[in-house]
This record gives sequence, C-alpha cells and structure tokens, in this order.
Amino acid sequence: MSNTEKDVQTMVNYDDVFKNFDSGDIVKGKVIKITDEDVYVDIGYKSEGVIKLKEFMDDDGNVNVNVGDEVEAVFFNKTNDDGFEILSKAAAERIKGWNKVLEAYKENKTVKGRIKSLVNGGFTVRIDGYFAFLPGSQVELRPIKNYPSYVGKEFEFKVVNINEAKRNAVLSRKVLLEEEEREKQQRIWEKIKEDAVLTGKVKNITDYGVFVDLGGVDGLVHITDMSYSRVSHPSELVKLGEEIQVKIIKIEESEGKKKIYLGMKQLTKDPWEDIENKFSVEQITEGKIVNIVDYGIFVEIAEGIEGLVHKSEVSYDKYPPKIDELYKIGDTVKVKITGIDKENRRMSLSIKQTKPYPWENIEERYKPEDIVEGTITGIKEFGVFVKLEDGVEGLIHENDLSWDKEEKPNLQLGDKIKVKVLSIDKEKEKIALGLKQLTKDPWEDVDKKYSAGDIVEAKVVSVKPFGSFVKIEKGIESLVPKSEYNNLQPKPTETVKVKILRIDKDKKRLISGFVNE
Repeated sequence: MSNTEKDVQTMVNYDDVFKNFDSGDIVKGKVIKITDEDVYVDIGYKSEGVIKLKEFMDDDGNVNVNVGDEVEAVFFNKTNDDGFEILSKAAAERIKGWNKVLEAYKENKTVKGRIKSLVNGGFTVRIDGYFAFLPGSQVELRPIKNYPSYVGKEFEFKVVNINEAKRNAVLSRKVLLEEEEREKQQRIWEKIKEDAVLTGKVKNITDYGVFVDLGGVDGLVHITDMSYSRVSHPSELVKLGEEIQVKIIKIEESEGKKKIYLGMKQLTKDPWEDIENKFSVEQITEGKIVNIVDYGIFVEIAEGIEGLVHKSEVSYDKYPPKIDELYKIGDTVKVKITGIDKENRRMSLSIKQTKPYPWENIEERYKPEDIVEGTITGIKEFGVFVKLEDGVEGLIHENDLSWDKEEKPNLQLGDKIKVKVLSIDKEKEKIALGLKQLTKDPWEDVDKKYSAGDIVEAKVVSVKPFGSFVKIEKGIESLVPKSEYNNLQPKPTETVKVKILRIDKDKKRLISGFVNE
C-alpha cells in the first residue's frame, strides 16, 4: 500500500471518531466543566458544546448540575465566539414536553404537569419544558374561587385539544375527575342493592331524616327508620360527619334518577317480632311517656315498643283535668296492658286499671246523710260535680244548691266544699249530693211562723198564666192563683202584700191572695 493510500485511510478513521448531528437534533452529553455562566458538555462532536448555566436553575434559583452529569440538549450547528457548539437544554425539554403532550393526545393517555402561573382565563401548566394552557373551568368538577392556591400543584391532565402547527395544547383535569367519578359511581352502584349493608357518612341532618353519603351516592334514612323507639329529631342519634352503618331498604327510579332509602333500625331485631314472649294482656308494667296528644298518652314500655293510653283510660274521674296537667313527657308511669295487635304493631294500655276500682266498695265508704268534703270539677246548668276521691264524683243538682232559687251560691272550679250525701247508686256510678241540706230547711218551722189569715209582705218572683209566685222569705214561696189577684196586675220584683190562705207543710205548698189596699 502506498503512502497516499495510508493517509486517506487515516483520515477516514479519524472522521469516524466524531458523530454527525443535524440542526435541531437532541443530543446527549456529559458535563465536563461548569463556570459562572456556562456549562460545557462533551457530546462526542468535533468540539464541545456549551449551555447557559441559567438553564439548569430551578424555580427557586438553585443550580442543579454537576460535573459528570449526563444531559440532553438541542444541537443548533452553531458555534460561539470561542468555537464551542451552542446547545440548549431548555429547548430539548420543550421538545420532550411537547412530544409527551402530542403522544398523550394521540394515544388518549394522561400527562403529568405542574401548574406554573396564572394567565387570562386559567393557568399555564409545565410539562418538562413545554407550557400548555389549562382553562380555569377545567380544574375541578365545580367552579373554583381561589385560583392562586393551585399554582405550584402537580396533577395528571387529559389533553383535550391540539394545534400541531402552532404547537398549542389545551389541558383538562375536570375530564379526568369526571371519569373517576363515573367509575366510582359504577363501583358504588355495583354494591347498592336492596338489603345490602354499607357504611356511609352523615352528610346532612333535617327534621325528617338524615342524608348519608355512601361514597359519591346519597341515600336517605327517614326519621321513622332510624330507631324502633320514638325519635323527636334525627340529631338525637347521629352527628354531622359521623360514619354510620345502614341497610338499603328500597331503591326507586323516577325520571332517570334513582332514590335510595336507607334504614338504621333494620340492622337490629324488630322488638315486635316476638312480642308475645315479652308481654301479655292483663300484665302490669312500667313505661316512659314519650308523647301526649289530645286523645291520650303514648307510653314506651320497652325499647321500640310503645302503646296508647286512651284519655278514657287515664283516670276514673268523669271530668278529669287535662292530661298535660297530670303528666309530662319523660314521666315514668305504671300501666296495664289491655290489648296487643302484633300485626298492626299496636298496644292498648290503661293507667286507671292499675289502681283499685273506686266504686267497688263505695257503700262502705259513703252513706246517705254523711257530710263529706270534695273538690268542684264541673259546673253545668243542671248542677255541680264534686270529686270526693279519685274516680268518685257526685252531683249537686241545681235544686239542691240552695233553699232559695234566687240565691245560688257562688262556686268556682277547684273550690273545696262540704256536702251531704243524699243517695248512692253503685250500678250507675252516681252519688247525689246536697249543699242546701247542710242548713236548716225553712219549711221545717213554717207552721209555727205563719197561719192562715196572716197578711205579710212578699216579692213577686214570676208571673204565669195561671197565677204568680211570690217570695215570703228565703226558701219559702207561695202561689197566688189568678182568681186571688183582687184586680191587681202583679209585676216581677214588685213588693206586694198577700194574705195567707192555706199552708201544706208536708208538700211544701203555700197558697195566698193579693191584698188590694
């Protein structure tokens, strides 16, 4: 081989040592030197490359490069004044970021990026060295208010729009959240079946029940399904944010929407299930008053088991006080079970039947002519009711209030008075009482005070077609027949003189005639 051939061969081998790059290529190299302004990189080319030091600075101004590090940069096929190839790490990162975004868009994948800054209408998102646009409406499922709080945060995004010519990209996080929500809901709905038992969080408390978040799907526990016992307000049993266990009791679909009805009490045994093993008719037990209404009292005798004491079963009194004057919610009372309806979950109770029947031995406790004390419980046109003891009331007929029909005593409800027992009817539960009988009967001495032929002053009480009644003294009235008017025309309340014509003490009758002076 000639010397010329050897020289050519040597030149070819020398050229093969160096790599060939085109402008715009991304090259790899090793950092060989770092100065205050530049980073020098061996890229295996005829001359070393140089990258501005600032391209290695992070957002906090820290330089992140060391001699020996391997870096990637864009080759521009240009040299600086010192003959070093000009490279750009930032340009390489922009290209890499754009390529990631483009690939994610074409392959329908996600891309990770960090929100860099606020711009009009949204944010810039950094993906390596590339910056994409994130509209403010695409950050969360619901509109956001505190935009600055998102700057610096890293998320996964979906590339929703690309302009390859201008290398523009629009991102969305909302799309991914919506996909997650759909998947989450799908997973939840796979669990949501009637009779399924789930754990949820109390989301809202209302007067009528509790809304529970089952993990993205809400259900309602109606107040009647919270406990077998009476619940005045749901807040008595649960707190906002509390985790509770619930059972799905019904799922309704209407107009494309599903409503989930939940139960808490259904997780425990129904206390009415074996009611016959716990209680029986005629049994006497204790319970707590849970409600008072116009028609009676509801008493809970065991957890989840309550019955009604009808107002007629509260007291033996015919005219008892109002129920809320006798009892209040929370009171403990003794009751007798008078009926059990398991099918309709109803129980009849009685308070009065836990006490002795007051009329059982009434004749041993009260006898005619006895003077007793009682309390006025009712005032009617026909008379006054007096309570002698619980369940025992007597009536003072209007005729037995006073010997004088015009002078009725002033009596008030609640007054304590003494009365005389006139008669007792045990079968009809009636006692006749008298008030006037506590004083002397004015007719008792009428024949000693008056005689036929006596002329006395009297007051006209009433005028009837057949005659007039006149009052001679308290408790004693006389009839003046029309035939004995003696040409007088009597008027009510008028004072007149009468002549006593006849006295019948036994029948309490007195006949007189007007004296025409």
